[in-house]
Amino acid sequence: MIYQVPQEVEQLFAGAAAYRRLISGGEVRETAGRYFPYTERHLQALWFDDRLRPKELKTSRGEPVAVENSGRWNLEAGPDFSGAVLLIGREKRRIAGDAEIHIFSNDWKNHGHHNDPRYSNVRFHIVWFPGKTDETLFPPGTLHIPLADACTADLESIDLSAYPYQEPRARSFFPCLGQNPDEISRWLESAGEERLRQKTLRMAWLIQRRGEAQALYEETAAALGYKHNKAPFRKLAQSLPLEALAPYGADWKTVYAVLLGISGLLPKQPGPNWPDASKKELRSLWDCWWREQHKWEDVAPLDKNEWRLSGLRPLNHPVRRLCALAQWIADGFFSGRARSPNAPPVQRADGSGSGELAELRAVPADRQECFWSTHTGWSGKEKRAELVGADRAQAIEINVIVPYRLARGQGDALNRLPVEPLNSVIRETACTLFGPDHSPKLYRTALARQGLIQIFNDFILTGRLDELS
Repeated sequence: MIYQVPQEVEQLFAGAAAYRRLISGGEVRETAGRYFPYTERHLQALWFDDRLRPKELKTSRGEPVAVENSGRWNLEAGPDFSGAVLLIGREKRRIAGDAEIHIFSNDWKNHGHHNDPRYSNVRFHIVWFPGKTDETLFPPGTLHIPLADACTADLESIDLSAYPYQEPRARSFFPCLGQNPDEISRWLESAGEERLRQKTLRMAWLIQRRGEAQALYEETAAALGYKHNKAPFRKLAQSLPLEALAPYGADWKTVYAVLLGISGLLPKQPGPNWPDASKKELRSLWDCWWREQHKWEDVAPLDKNEWRLSGLRPLNHPVRRLCALAQWIADGFFSGRARSPNAPPVQRADGSGSGELAELRAVPADRQECFWSTHTGWSGKEKRAELVGADRAQAIEINVIVPYRLARGQGDALNRLPVEPLNSVIRETACTLFGPDHSPKLYRTALARQGLIQIFNDFILTGRLDELS
C-alpha cells in the first residue's frame, strides 16, 4: 500500500525541510507524495537476518528464490551486500554477486547507481515494492526480487542498532566541534522536527489503515512492550482489536483475563512459593477466562516463546503491562480520543504540557488495591508498585500520543513535547558530534534531543558521518 503524504501534516514541520536537504545531498526526495514508513536499513536488516527474511521469495518473473548466503553487509560506499549467493528456479541455479536493496524499483536510477562502476557486479536488486524496471540500466542478468507480498515480519519491531554499523573513526574526529552553538541548536531542532514528521506520517498511515482508535491502541500496546516485546504486544492488539473487546465495557478484569489468555502468559498453575494473594488472583483470572474462552476459539493464541521474559525487571514484565493496557481499554482511553479530535489538551497540575502522562499513570480510587498495584511479581512480597512508571509513560507520550495528535492536525502538540530523558543514544551521538567536553546546553530542548536520535539513525547507523565534516 502506497500512502499519499497529507499536506496538512507536512505544513506542521516546515523546519524539517532544511534537515532533509542535508541528508539527501541537497534535494528533498518525495516522489509524488509516496510514503513508506520504514527505511532501507529496515529492509537491509530484513535481508540480513535469517529469522526475519521471507521464506517464500520469488523473482519478479515468478521463479522461486532460496538464499544460500545473504552476503556481507557492506558498511562502505557501494552495494549494500557483497558476495551474496542465491539458488534460483526449480532447478536451483546457483548465482553469486552483489545485492542492492531499495524501497521502490526506480530508486536504482534515482540514486545514480546506473552510472556508478561500483555497482557493476550487482546481480540481485531487492525491493519492497515491485515495479517496472528498465533492464538496460542494470548489469546484465540482474534479478529483481520484491519483498512486500512475501514478508510476514514486523518491521516496526526491528532494532536497527542491533545490526552492523560503521563505528565513527578515531575519537579525534568530531565533525561539529567548534561550530556556532546557535547554528548547532537550530540544526538539531530541524532534525528533531524531521523525526517527529516521520513519526506523525507513520501514525497518519496507520490511522488510514486501522482507524484512529485501533491505531492508537496498537501503538500504545507496542510501546508498553518496550524494545524486546514490541512485536508480541502489537500482534496481541491486532488479534484482539478494540472493537472485539468493546462488549466488555468497563469490566477491565475480564479484558485483562482475555488478554492474558490469548497472550499465552496466563500461568496454568501457581508456583510452589506463591503467597496466598497471588494464588487468589490467579484463580480469579482463570474464573474469568474459563467463562470467556469459548468466545475466542477463532483467535490463535500467542506462543509463550514469542515473549522475551528473561532478564526483565519485575516492574517491566508483560503480565503487569497487560494489566495497565486492560484498564486503559476499559476506561475508553483509546476510543475517547478518537471521538474528540478537536478536544484541547488537558493541562498538568504544574501547567506544563499535556495531561496524558498523568492520565496514563493514574490509578482510579476503586483500583487502589489492584493486585499489580500492590505486588511486583507473582512470587514477590506485597509491595506498592506503579503499573506504568514515569519513564515508560513519558516514552508513550513522546512516541505515540504526540504523533497521534499531530496526525489529526493538533499542531499545538509540538509546543508541548516532553523532553526525552538522556539515554545512551543521545549521549553517544552528542559525544560523537561535539567531543567529550561539549556543553549539554546544546541539546536541552525537547526537539534538539529528538534531533540527536534522528542524526544517530541517519548518519551513525548508516556510516555517513563523514558527510557532516
